[in-house]
Amino acid sequence: MVTANPSGFRPQINTTPYPVIIQTVHNRISGKLHARENERIKDALNAKETFLARTKVHIFEVNGERVLHTVDFLAINTANIIWVIEDYSQSR
Repeated sequence: MVTANPSGFRPQINTTPYPVIIQTVHNRISGKLHARENERIKDALNAKETFLARTKVHIFEVNGERVLHTVDFLAINTANIIWVIEDYSQSR
């Protein structure tokens, strides 16, 4: 775990972006999931961190048909994830 120093500075952590689709109870989310370097998607999901960082995000209705929001960054609570698949239609 990276701890902030008193000035609030946090050192950068190198990550690998994986194009994935995440299904939650209320939405389907497409974008890049960021895992630490040399870590698998499964490792990121099983980590003790409560939130996963996502970038270049499209949030769809639960059935995946209509885009509700498009954002550059999303932190998703891992407790809300039903399933995750790698999205080969997105480029890394």
